[in-house]
Amino acid sequence: MRKLVAGVALLTAAPAMAQDVEPDGPDIVVTAGKPLNLDAKVLRAGQRRFAEDRGALAPGGALRFELWRGRSRIPAATVPITLRNEAGQTVPVAIDGDGRIAFGDLPKGRWFLTAPAQSQGMSLRPVVLSAGTSPTDRRLGDLRLQCRVMLSMAKAQASLLAMPLMGLLDAIGGCESKRVHMFHRAEQALASATAVTSSGTQALELSKRGDAYLAPLNDRTMGNDVRVKIAYR
Repeated sequence: MRKLVAGVALLTAAPAMAQDVEPDGPDIVVTAGKPLNLDAKVLRAGQRRFAEDRGALAPGGALRFELWRGRSRIPAATVPITLRNEAGQTVPVAIDGDGRIAFGDLPKGRWFLTAPAQSQGMSLRPVVLSAGTSPTDRRLGDLRLQCRVMLSMAKAQASLLAMPLMGLLDAIGGCESKRVHMFHRAEQALASATAVTSSGTQALELSKRGDAYLAPLNDRTMGNDVRVKIAYR
């Protein structure tokens, strides 16, 4: 079986796993000119997986969500984003000091994360960061948990046509399968990406565009406290 390149676009219509294309995810993508209207069940699925696996992978980790426009991350406070139910009631969305969305307990019932239509395409992605880390200095356990959260969110909104693919991912071991390659996009063009272990450093593969790196999620010789460091050009 060919390796699956997990540049996953979690499309609001149907998630898709790219196999032989440049990675460009994982994202929940909103097409330009269309409003964001994401069912909160997708967010709850991510929160549940985070809570289940946090103790093993990222005991000091926090789950946040980033907004991206094109290939640039944007502060969430610059977009009028809110939680809204079918009755039109709204709940404000908390944003941390780094411009990332920080959900607490989501209200019960049918709620949706909404934002007005944007002139450019916008995307939402989960990120797990432990205290003392940053996007340029990550724990491998945080990256492993982030991947699991992303796949749980994908399953929560998968169409019937996409479910066999989700089942295939589970069957081969999910994020930590040797047949799955998970690229993580950086906020700027990369000069390098390395995994720092007790025995030295290991260079990590960069994407063709030079704005994403291949995290060694499936390398069982690397513990969760191994640091993955990137340097911008």
